[in-house]
Amino acid sequence: MTRAFILALLALLLAPATAGQDDPKAILKAAVDRLRGPAMIATYTLEVVRPNRSKTYVLRVYTDGADRSLIEVVEPRRDAGQAFLVIGEDLWVYNPRLGRVLRLPPSGRNDRFLGSDVSYADLAGRDLERYYEVTLEPASEEADALTLRLVPKPRAPTPWGAVVVVVERETLLPRKILYYDQRGAVAKEVLLEDAVDLGGGRYLITKTTVTDRTRPGYRTVFTVSDWKVGPVPERCFNPGALERGCRL
Repeated sequence: MTRAFILALLALLLAPATAGQDDPKAILKAAVDRLRGPAMIATYTLEVVRPNRSKTYVLRVYTDGADRSLIEVVEPRRDAGQAFLVIGEDLWVYNPRLGRVLRLPPSGRNDRFLGSDVSYADLAGRDLERYYEVTLEPASEEADALTLRLVPKPRAPTPWGAVVVVVERETLLPRKILYYDQRGAVAKEVLLEDAVDLGGGRYLITKTTVTDRTRPGYRTVFTVSDWKVGPVPERCFNPGALERGCRL
């Protein structure tokens, strides 16, 4: 067995362990997959904090783990019945007081979801892949992390000048996301914590804190509980489910 053959064999055996570590698109896709979580039904508690007040929402979320989600407001009572449907780039909203299903125009993607620091574009989940070019920073401030820098593609429907995503090197779990305005200042910060290892390369991030860096005291914290991982019926992912709900 020649030395050249041995070296070639070693390179082949070691390739899977390092695959994707230098491919920013692959790293971003893995990070977004982990950000979205698996196909599941879960309860999200959304706490919207302001300098002199706070408001808490309880949401029931149905997601296919890819790019479709149905979100139903359960509490508080006055807001119960509102529902939101995300299918790829399309977003629908149901307001029970109006009794109408409205399709959100592209100009509304960056509006605040339930008055929080989370936008409808954030709910879509795949915008970071769709609307940005991504590069891998040469070094990270954290030795166990990788840093991705995203800049908008031409005519992308986003207000941000750039986005930085920090992911754990070993698991590719997103750890922090920084949104920069057009002047290069951080306008929004997202911290992702308490990831649960579901096995098979699947993770569920159970705590997310979104801070508005332009307004002191403005932040939104949402936590995930009571999750059931597994396929969600197709009937949950069409506009009709907004009004009638997705009863299993």
